[in-house]
Amino acid sequence: MQINPEGIKFIDKNQTIKQDEVFDGAIMRIYANTIKLPNGSEVVREMIHHLPAVAVLAKLDDDHLILVKQYRPAVAQDVYEIPAGIIDIVEGKLEDPLIAAQRELEEETGYQAKSWREGASFYVSPGYLDEKITLFEAEGLYPIEQPLEQDLDEEVEGISFSRQELIDLMESGQIIDLKTLYAIQVWLNQS
Repeated sequence: MQINPEGIKFIDKNQTIKQDEVFDGAIMRIYANTIKLPNGSEVVREMIHHLPAVAVLAKLDDDHLILVKQYRPAVAQDVYEIPAGIIDIVEGKLEDPLIAAQRELEEETGYQAKSWREGASFYVSPGYLDEKITLFEAEGLYPIEQPLEQDLDEEVEGISFSRQELIDLMESGQIIDLKTLYAIQVWLNQS
C-alpha cells in the first residue's frame, strides 16, 4: 500500500507502546500492536489499516435503487450490495471521495447521476479495522453509452430493485452486506 503511515490513527496514539507491521498489501496493512489500556494493563491488539472507501445509494427513481450482485470469496457466495469501492491514491494522495463515488457508480452499473449528496461516514468494524466508508446519494441516474470498464478483478452486475423487493430481500436474509443494509434503511426512512 502506498500511503503514508502517519495517516493511520492507531499508530499515533499515546497508548501504542510497540507497533509491529506483519503484512503490507495493496489495500491494507495488518499490525500486532502492544497497547497500554487506561487501567495500566498491556495487551496485544491485531489491527487492520484499510484504505478508505465510498458507497453509493443509487436512486433510479423514488421507488427503485440499483444494487450490484457480485461473488465475494470471503463468504463464498454472490452478494447484493450498493455500488462501492476504495478511494484511489493519485499522485501519492487520496482522491476526492466524490470522484471515487462517481467512478464506482459508472464502473459497476453503467450509470452516472445528475445530483450527488454526501451522507454519513462510518467505520465498518472499529474494534480492529479502521476502514472508513463515506456514503453518497446519487439521483437523476442516466445510462452512459460507453461506461468506464470494471476493474480486472471484479465482475459485477447492476440490478434495479423496487422498495418492496428490497424489503423482502432484507427480511429473508438475502442482503448480508452491512453498508448496504444501512444505506437501504437510510433510503426507506427518507420516504
